[in-house]
Amino acid sequence: MGADPEADYWTVADVAEYWRVSEATIRTYRSRGRGELPKEDRMFGRSPAWKPATIIDFVRPGQGARTDLH
Repeated sequence: MGADPEADYWTVADVAEYWRVSEATIRTYRSRGRGELPKEDRMFGRSPAWKPATIIDFVRPGQGARTDLH
């Protein structure tokens, strides 16, 4: 099915699907707070959500990048 770029918001599952990683990876990126994931655009209760453009336009650190150094 795929993450719909026309949707209002993407969930953790949508972001994981778009980036081809597990949902657990997205949750880990978010909890570490090292810039591996942009800040959510909105919270639905305790669930973060992002506008598709926020994720599509986000430049992810390269594999092995030191995300703990800013």
